[in-house]
Amino acid sequence: MAARYNLQPHEVVLLKDESVMHGGFWSAYTDELMLTNLNLVLIKKGMFGNSKGVLTFPVNQIKVHNQQAQAVIGKATNGSDLLEVYFLNGQEKFAFQTGGKKKLNEWIAKINQAVTGEEAQPNSGMALPGAEMVAGVLKDTLGVFKSKLGSKAEAPVRVASKCRGCGAPVAGFQGQAITCEYCGSAQQL
Repeated sequence: MAARYNLQPHEVVLLKDESVMHGGFWSAYTDELMLTNLNLVLIKKGMFGNSKGVLTFPVNQIKVHNQQAQAVIGKATNGSDLLEVYFLNGQEKFAFQTGGKKKLNEWIAKINQAVTGEEAQPNSGMALPGAEMVAGVLKDTLGVFKSKLGSKAEAPVRVASKCRGCGAPVAGFQGQAITCEYCGSAQQL
């Protein structure tokens, strides 16, 4: 009898892949992984397609940090990329036979969407700390040079607004990139 997973009446499939590896050293790319709006489902299969059972991992048990589900690209002991999902009570690792990082990023985005309701932000947190401030200073410096060299640079316009992240007051020059001092979200005035 083949391993099957029956969807609940209010459950829908978001993403599905075959040739998935889960487990230890002796594992092979024989399993099937399915993401629904309620569960991450692993259908375990043997080398010859025989049923080995179904494992379900509720998506509401996936850890969340900074509004991002804790599903990340990790490394296997052989150096290949794999999907690591951190749950409240442990961690699971899944390797895909094909697709590389593009497939892993697709799974991360869909898992994040299932957990938080929003797509994962690509490369979130990857910018150097303070890079926005340096860019703003360089922009202002170039503006000064332009004005001294005879360019008809417009005078900077001072603006005040509310933070898009938390609603706190923010101020600066129009077009300047700033970081909210209360919640740390980056935005452009």
